[in-house]
Amino acid sequence: MNTHAHPRRRWRVVVPALVMVGGLLAASCGGDDDDATAPEGTEATEGTEATEGTEATEGTEATEGTEATEATEDTEATEGTEATEGTEAPEGAGGDAAAIVEENLQRPESIELDTPVGAEIPTGLSLYFISCGAEACEAEADIIQEAADILGWQFTPLSTDGSPQQIQNAWEQVVREAPDGVIYTATPRAQIEQYITDAAANGTAIAACCITDEPTDGILWTTSTPDQLGDLALPMAAWVVNDAAEGGNDTPGALYVDLPDFPILSSLQVAFEENMAELCPDCTVETLPVGLADLANADANIVSALRANTDLKYVITSTDSPFTGLPAALSAAGLDDVKIFGEGPSTANLANIASGVQAGTMAFAFYEIMFGAVDAIAREKAGVEVVPGFAPPNWILTADNLPSSTEFFPLVPDIVEHFTELWGK
Repeated sequence: MNTHAHPRRRWRVVVPALVMVGGLLAASCGGDDDDATAPEGTEATEGTEATEGTEATEGTEATEGTEATEATEDTEATEGTEATEGTEAPEGAGGDAAAIVEENLQRPESIELDTPVGAEIPTGLSLYFISCGAEACEAEADIIQEAADILGWQFTPLSTDGSPQQIQNAWEQVVREAPDGVIYTATPRAQIEQYITDAAANGTAIAACCITDEPTDGILWTTSTPDQLGDLALPMAAWVVNDAAEGGNDTPGALYVDLPDFPILSSLQVAFEENMAELCPDCTVETLPVGLADLANADANIVSALRANTDLKYVITSTDSPFTGLPAALSAAGLDDVKIFGEGPSTANLANIASGVQAGTMAFAFYEIMFGAVDAIAREKAGVEVVPGFAPPNWILTADNLPSSTEFFPLVPDIVEHFTELWGK
């Protein structure tokens, strides 16, 4: 079905109230924008180079007018995106889907941070972490503890259930006890603006992940930002197109499950649709917005959407962890030919991938991001310039390359040693 001939459907699930869901933090979630528009620099036009913040990695950048056709002696593909016989590279998409998938199946070897601190990092500092109460948050706390131990810092995780009241209580404690640094994830700045102002005034260095806010006015470092979502959405879209092509389907239909209560996830949805349109102009993409308060009905609504359009053979989740029961729901509905792919898995999702009931996912860089946040605070306390947040590495996980199905793991195998060296420890 051609999306140019048939407008995309948007399935609306009514949201009566807002609740926090465990596991959302495993994805790029958070933010306080009211509209889910694509961030500047995430939209690619035909034959144009990605703007700052969404620059394609080596081997995925298309130059103007360099559409790859069936490989011949006179048709040269760009480095890393050599066209194979019968595979047409989409205009402006930075190479064919198969090449993009192949590149992103490789385990990352580094991050875009290699500047040593170059100064003595004080020991004995106090570092807090505000948790959301989900499995992912608990994992992040353990990782921050590991980084704090390397630096000789005292670490205090503040557990919450993610509700606004408990988040507020945690921030009140931060302001009251004035630690040297605090790390938080996903909470919209508008919800904690006064606490950020007060904590910064106390000398507390603040680092964050997965928010739409800029690192200014008290926040010194962020990553997993809207501008970085284009790099994440590209391999997600390429995986769908490539997997379908391998099965003989050149125009696959995909149902994207969005959580619009988190605008940054809706930005990922926009970037996914744009990349699908580039890689496969005739493919169908439909979006199912799911309100947090209606997550209990999400699986049933996904099944209904798939039954309403039998061309939809892929379910793409904006974040994996709320949908660990989806494979069983699809099986019970007899939809065994529908594949699930997402991003930001919980260990339950990893187990689903290992068992084959979920096709794959984009890994979340727990170690890289948490150590990066600690690094920013360490540099600030050492009196050196804080290096801006790097784009988290991307890695497609399938049953064939999954390092573990029971615990979170670094994407870059030696990332702990890398930061230890940067810190001079």
